Amino acid sequence: MLESVNSFVLWLLALYVFIPVVCYVVVPFLFYGDRTLKKRIIICVLGDIGHSPRMCYHARSFSDQGWQVEFCGYLEEQPPLDILENPRITIHQLPAYRASGKARSFLVTAACKVSVQIVAITKLLWKLRGSDYFLLQNPPSIPILPIAAVYCTIFRSKLIIDWHNFGYSILQLKLHSFWHPLVLISFGVEYLFAKFATYNLTVTKAMKSYLVDKFGLSAQRVTVLYDRPAAQFRPFTGDRQEALRDDFVRSYIPQGFDTSRGDRILVTSTSFTPDEDLSILIGALKIYENSYRKFDQSLPKILCFITGKGPLKQHFIEKVKEEEWSCVHIEFAWLSTEDYPRLLQLCDFGVSLHTSSSGLDLPMKILDMFGSGLPVVAYNYPVLDELVQHNVNGLKFLDRRELHEALIFLMKDKQVNEVLKAGALAESRNRWQGSWEKSMEELSLIRR
Repeated sequence: MLESVNSFVLWLLALYVFIPVVCYVVVPFLFYGDRTLKKRIIICVLGDIGHSPRMCYHARSFSDQGWQVEFCGYLEEQPPLDILENPRITIHQLPAYRASGKARSFLVTAACKVSVQIVAITKLLWKLRGSDYFLLQNPPSIPILPIAAVYCTIFRSKLIIDWHNFGYSILQLKLHSFWHPLVLISFGVEYLFAKFATYNLTVTKAMKSYLVDKFGLSAQRVTVLYDRPAAQFRPFTGDRQEALRDDFVRSYIPQGFDTSRGDRILVTSTSFTPDEDLSILIGALKIYENSYRKFDQSLPKILCFITGKGPLKQHFIEKVKEEEWSCVHIEFAWLSTEDYPRLLQLCDFGVSLHTSSSGLDLPMKILDMFGSGLPVVAYNYPVLDELVQHNVNGLKFLDRRELHEALIFLMKDKQVNEVLKAGALAESRNRWQGSWEKSMEELSLIRR
């Protein structure tokens, strides 16, 4: 009898010790990690943080609300200084996959890349377990979207998907068929795991309608958050001739080029991918060059900056070198996140060649140009009407000849210049923070 009582007492004692250990040590360790009492959000982008402006804007805005921000992504270039120095933002580097020198098929390369990403993301998310929210940029959707859905289910976080475009539509552009197995898999991943999101952000009204109508998402859980320029993109005030002698841009200015005589500076930003046909711009500039030589030598000279990097960059560099230029000068530049806004301020017009694989997104580069007070000449597709109004804040084109005609208007017609400049300056007053706060209030994430 005594032995039974002692055994029972030992079991009670063990239970007395076990329950607090589980509740106050094991459960917090497994589900909360090192989180603090502040609201905590993971912001993840499978891309370079420094060249993911919208996600940087999110990080700034949530940190300004007092949230603890865990910012995950690649560090190919230095992120903006205000992000690096913000005590409420912690940057977590994801290793970028580097393909070996061996020739491999697209399928093998993609499989290796995804495998490396799965391991890296899983390890990082274990470290960040217990966050209140997980904000994810889409695309890419593979492998991050399924991992985020599982993470949020296990650790009871709320998933927010920021839809910039659709991964399947970008892959379809590369593989030329919706029925390709990889495209179907990508579509299935986005369609299925989108339903795990508590909230969704889109860059256009058309994209919201698509998610509601085609993916079956609740309209109450989807809100439109238009891209807006950050504070560093603002109209130029000062002496432009003097600014063009700054070190970061001086070496690009060709001999004899003079903006005080009416010469113009154009800029386009590109990732040198198939959804941005740079040959349209180069073709239009070649027609402009021929117009200058054969018909009208009073045409202003053009200095065209092509910024960015990507897989087709060298191809276009060689293409430009094949031509003879006298009136037009083209420079390929890769600028830091600090110097790119400074360059936009010194330009007269921006050019957007973005065509949108889905037809539902808007180019962030146009917002940066508007923020800098630049009228924009943009490749036209239906949803672009949500951003660019023809003959109000920009011009639209469909091929190189229409782009050439737009350039002639911009160079020769003073009234067109004044109207478009006024429209662009009006757009420059629309800023990110106000739009962000309005969208976050709609989702009840913040209260003003």
